[in-house]
Amino acid sequence: MTNKCDLSFQQKNLFQQGYQSYTPAELKQIQWGLRFTPAVCTLITIYALFTQSPILLFLVAFLGMWAFFFPAGHPMDLIYNHGVRKLFDAVALPPNPFQRRLACFAAGIMNTTAAVFFLLEMPVAAIVTGGMLVALQLIVIFTHFCTLSWMYEGLMRLLGRWSVPVEPEKAKALLSLDAMLVDVRGPDEFAAEHLYSATNLPLEKLDHCIDALKGKPILVYCASGTRSQIASQKLKQYGVDVYDLGSLTRAKDVLEEA
Repeated sequence: MTNKCDLSFQQKNLFQQGYQSYTPAELKQIQWGLRFTPAVCTLITIYALFTQSPILLFLVAFLGMWAFFFPAGHPMDLIYNHGVRKLFDAVALPPNPFQRRLACFAAGIMNTTAAVFFLLEMPVAAIVTGGMLVALQLIVIFTHFCTLSWMYEGLMRLLGRWSVPVEPEKAKALLSLDAMLVDVRGPDEFAAEHLYSATNLPLEKLDHCIDALKGKPILVYCASGTRSQIASQKLKQYGVDVYDLGSLTRAKDVLEEA
């Protein structure tokens, strides 16, 4: 049985794009709408390459660069929110997180480069550059996997600036202080296997449990570490003293050593 709290492959990719504070249900609501802007921009790029129009390439480049500076101001997002979504009774798209805006800016640079190549009468170089961008955008459209977001995460991990699970020694110290152990997976997963003394509070229900979680340290875990990171970031916004244990396997190892 698939639990409603499970993150799909595409939702995990959105998480990597910066949508880390959204629950699986919220991601499901916006994941189709988030395809609109890259799809339209890709079509413009394809047409510009076909007609060898540097003007169109400069135009679509401007859209991406504009979006970098204005999270809620991408023209295509505005068209979707104020028009297209109403045809399908869909929810409005939220402001673009940094990783997604960074990808828009990078796409703007590639479109600008292709436009300059056309102006320099180097059509092959322009088409190759634009073709690479189109290929990357098609991957985003169909899977939500963003190469630049993936590279950004790798760089942040390398620099030690990515959100990582709590250190084992810190977790042990918190457990000795009677920290509350919270399993944020779905009830079916929890029933199949869970850690002793853990309380099951599915990710989608955390918003309704804030008061009960305040005033004590909280350790959260899930199946792979993705939902626990979402949960920890969400709870921190409410001032909860929360620590991410990561995956169930890692949580088991920490508890066995505690």
